[in-house]
Formats: sequence, C-alpha cells, structure tokens
Amino acid sequence: MKTEKNAETLLIDEISMEVPEKILKKFSTLVRESGSEDEKISAHFLANFLEEWGVTHQVHYPNLYLSIPKKANLEIIHPISKVINAKTPSFSVSTAEEWVSGEVVYIPSKHASKISDIFSASLIEKDYGDLTGKIVITEGYPMSGKVKEFNDKHVVGAIFISPGDNIHDGICTSIWGTPDLDSIDNEPKIPVLAVNKESGEEIKSLCGKGKVKIKFQTNLDNGWYPCPLIDIFIEGTEEPEKYVLLHGHLDSWTVGIGDNATGDAALLEIARILYKHRDKLKRSIRIAIWPGHSTGRYAGSTWFADQNGLDLDKNCIAQVNCDSPGCRWATSYENINWMSEVEAFCKQAIKDATGQEASGSRPRRSGDYSFNNIGITSFYKLSSTIPDELIKEKNYYPVGGCGGNIEWHTEDDLLYVADMDILKKDIRVYLTSVFRISNETIHPINFVKTADEIIATIKQYQEEASDHFRLDLALEQAIKLRLALLDFYDQLSEIKERQVTDPVVKEANEKILKLGRVLIPVNYTRTGKFRHDPALEVPPLPDIEPAKSLKNLPVGSHRYNITLNHLLRGQNRLVWTLQQAQEIIG
Repeated sequence: MKTEKNAETLLIDEISMEVPEKILKKFSTLVRESGSEDEKISAHFLANFLEEWGVTHQVHYPNLYLSIPKKANLEIIHPISKVINAKTPSFSVSTAEEWVSGEVVYIPSKHASKISDIFSASLIEKDYGDLTGKIVITEGYPMSGKVKEFNDKHVVGAIFISPGDNIHDGICTSIWGTPDLDSIDNEPKIPVLAVNKESGEEIKSLCGKGKVKIKFQTNLDNGWYPCPLIDIFIEGTEEPEKYVLLHGHLDSWTVGIGDNATGDAALLEIARILYKHRDKLKRSIRIAIWPGHSTGRYAGSTWFADQNGLDLDKNCIAQVNCDSPGCRWATSYENINWMSEVEAFCKQAIKDATGQEASGSRPRRSGDYSFNNIGITSFYKLSSTIPDELIKEKNYYPVGGCGGNIEWHTEDDLLYVADMDILKKDIRVYLTSVFRISNETIHPINFVKTADEIIATIKQYQEEASDHFRLDLALEQAIKLRLALLDFYDQLSEIKERQVTDPVVKEANEKILKLGRVLIPVNYTRTGKFRHDPALEVPPLPDIEPAKSLKNLPVGSHRYNITLNHLLRGQNRLVWTLQQAQEIIG
C-alpha cells in the first residue's frame, strides 16, 4: 500500500493547469452545440492534444437524433398587446411558421428548493380540472416530468417561468437518448416555451385579473446529426481488459464554460497524467467525452452504452461522471452523487484529495447515467458546489450545473464562471478516485451498504402499505443477502494483499461485478438489461414503490386491484434478484 500511496502522490503532483487553461480559452470562443461545426472544432482541438501525447484514442461519429431549438415568439394579445422574450426547449413540438393562440391558465407550481427538485414532476400543487385546449403557465424548468403531466391534460401549449432574470435552456423529452421502437411515440406532443421571472410574473398577474389570451410560435430542427465522440483507452499493466469509465459531455448550450468546458479540461489533464504514468495502472482507464448531452437527452452516452453494452457488462468496474467541476465559489462537496456501495470509498477519496468532508445522495435519473440497466456501479455527477450558506447569501436558486452558479444553461456561462484553483482541486478528486478504484486489489465496492438501502426501502414501503400488501418475502431475502454479504466481504479481507492477477482475487472481483449487474437494475430501473428507462425519476426499488399508494385507494376498486397485481409481479422480480445475488456469492 505504501507503493500505491507514493504512486498516487506522484500523479497528484503531476497536475498542471497549462492545458486546462488553453482548453478553456479556446472553448470560450466557441458555441459547442451538438451537430455544429464548433462542436467538431472543439473535439479536434482536444484530439490534437491526445495525438501530441501519443494517447490511444478514437474519434467516433455516431449518428444521433437531436432537437435543435432555433427560435420562439410569444405575444400577449389580450387584455394588452405585448411581445415577450421566450425560448423553446429541445423536443418541444415545433409550430414552425404557424401561430398557436389560446387562453392562458396559471397553474401554481413550487419552484425547486434544492437541486433534486429540478427533476421532480410532482411540484404541481393540485388538480386544476379540465385543461383541454388551454395554454398553461407555471413556475420552474420545462423538465420532462412536468411536460408529460401537461401533455396528458391535453393542453395546446405550456409556458414555464424560469426563476431568475435569464431564461435557462433545456430539454423536455422523456426519451433517454436516441429513441427505439418502444419509446419513439413518447416524444412531447405539445409546444413548450420558457420565459424569465419578470415576464412570467406579468402574465400571472394578468391571469389574476381576468381572461388572458396569447399567441406563440416555436421553431426547432429535429433530425439525425453525425457528432464527434472521443473515446480514450489507457491500458493497465496487470488486468488490462478491466477498466473504469470516466466521462463528461463535450456539447453545451451557448459557450458553456461551467457546463461543461471545465469538465472537458479536467478529463484531458487526467488523460495526460494517466497516460504518462500508465505503468502505475494495474487496470485500464477509459475516458469518454460525449456529444448529444444537451439536445439529445444523453444521446452520446446512450450510443456508447448500446455499441459497447456487452463489453461494458463484462469488463467495466465503475462509471464516473465529470460534469461542471472547477466553477467559482464552488468549494463544497455536500451535494455529491454516489451509489450506496461506494459511499465510503468516495468520502475517503474526497477527504484525502482535498482535506474536506463530503456528503451525498442516491443518483437521480439524469446526467449521462446511461449504464444503470447494465448494472454498473456509479459515482459523481455534478462536482463541487457553492456552499449552501453562500447560496442563501447570494439569493441564488437551484440550478443543475455550473457548481451552483445561476449562469447555468444561459448565455452568461462564460469564462469568468471558471476558477482554476477550484478546478485543480476537483481534478485531484477525480484523479484520486479513478486511480484508486482501478488499482485496488479487491474492488472497493461494498454491497452490504446496498443491502442496507434495500432493507430500509422495503421497510418504508411496508409501513406505508400496512396490511394492504405484505412485503415479508422480499424483506426476508434482503436480510439473508445482507448476512451472506457480511461473510463474503469478511473472507475477502484475507486476500487483499495478493496480486491482482491471482485467480482467487479475479474470482472474487468477478463476483463483486456480478452483484452489481443484478442489484443495481432492480434498484434503479424498470425496463430490461441493455434498454434505457425514460428520463423520469425512478424511486428506489421501483417495482414495489406503488405500495405507498395503496392506503389512498378505495379497497376493492379497479385501481386498487391493479396495484396489488403490479406489486405481486414486482415483489417476484425483487425476490428473484435477491436470491440471484445470494447464489453469486454462495
């Protein structure tokens, strides 16, 4: 372990900000919209460094299905006449040159109070009855969950009020990546717009005084675009077929320095260091830089998961997302994402890299987490963030990137959003984490913590379901699995000092990866392996989560009986999975 510590220190001391500074300066002159010439220029700029260093890499050009917003027009036509500045998100229905008009209905919705709320569809406060033929206006970002709610209410359009002076760009489809035959019909069926807070408040005020009519246009280009995807492979020395996948997105809304030029700069510097010291790597590191994140709902990472699904299933140890590191004032590690099985590992890595304590939570359904259905252990997403007390002091509202800076997804996400000292610290976090997880003799992935999460979730759902439905069988198997895992990891402590190539070590590590392949999908997905769940929030153990709703349904009603049937099937899947996990380590 002393040798490993010395190697880790060597890598950390190698960090230089020379290349990251060059990347940020270049990217500050480009608009890296997916499918654009600037995106290609950006990719080639990065690839030129890799070629200069001799780093093994490929630049793929997958054909991705994207939706590129072009313009939106919005006018109040009654009781006043006024032009309102507006944007349209990706995958809104395009009205092209046709105007849509109608009466506006204000539907109050809570603004997000924290980052996790941004992706919630449950912020609409109550049922407002029949909205057929209306245009609704509500607070918040045009996220896919809310758009789907309004879509289902047969409105003719939806307007979302951004929480600040700027209108935040975004995407409103629930389809994850390029669609297939199962998902193609799930594209939004309504035109969607966004306005800033001042304009939204004006329309809301008019609605409170009487009937309001508006007209609008949305214009988008939907189609197939060849986009550059950089795929770097730095081969390890002892078990090269096994690898950690480190990744982030190349494309941006407008200039996008904090989301995600800083991430691209970090990934290139990490690639440089790891390749230079590749003799210190026991297993391989694969670094991918995606297109199609912003206008394709993670189309680049989804393509990669599809193209390399079998290899990922067999060889990927973990996936690590690098998004929005190195932004000004982002000195906190209080909002980090990680799966339960690597929580302790991540906290220790961040502590050792920065001297700071970290706290985190279950990853939500966002951020290029395109590998849950394969069952790959995952950690990190957004990086360091502005501390909560400073957020309050600045009166900032929650955003989904830029370290908490409200320039996120706006034209103001420019060079001043980056902080080179903070970026260097975040590079230390990522470099420490990927080096350790690739080099530990036994993968530092502890599924006892996952079993604890599963047991707690079952107990919570059982408490809410009461005697309407019993989850005893699932709880029994989860407890059995936890006990078996304790024995399994206790035995592993005896072989930690062996070589990575030792057959006993390799067998143990294969069991750890197989545990992830069965436990992660049942905890994070509803659909099958090598598929992609929609970009809608997935609760823990989604197959049995409807148990929470039984207490609110009339006993014996159609919905009640359907829910019982759903839970029976869901518990079967969960129990079978828990038994499979026991067999893996048996």
